[in-house]
Amino acid sequence: MMGFKENVQTLLAQRGWSQRELAAAAGISPGAVGDILEGESSNLRTATKVAAAFGVEVADLMREEQPLEPRDELDVALRHQGDLSPADIQAVNAFISYIRGTRPGRGKRGR
Repeated sequence: MMGFKENVQTLLAQRGWSQRELAAAAGISPGAVGDILEGESSNLRTATKVAAAFGVEVADLMREEQPLEPRDELDVALRHQGDLSPADIQAVNAFISYIRGTRPGRGKRGR
């Protein structure tokens, strides 16, 4: 059975992050990350920051029934699109258009 600690360990391994990298991305101390990985209890604020750093929901980190499955980056972006202003959405679309145009062997439609 997996829980918060194991799911954080899984995501660290999947991303190849160190404890310090997670701490920096989440805006928490390296000691707090160490506490999580030692199985110490964590408060909701810390769990929320860790989830945001990984781009997953807090519920995903707490899930015990099954291992956390890797999230598609696009899925994460789409789940958080409500947090974006119209200007942010326009900037994201412009970036996607730019990426499509710069990838070798890709036409205007990105195919």
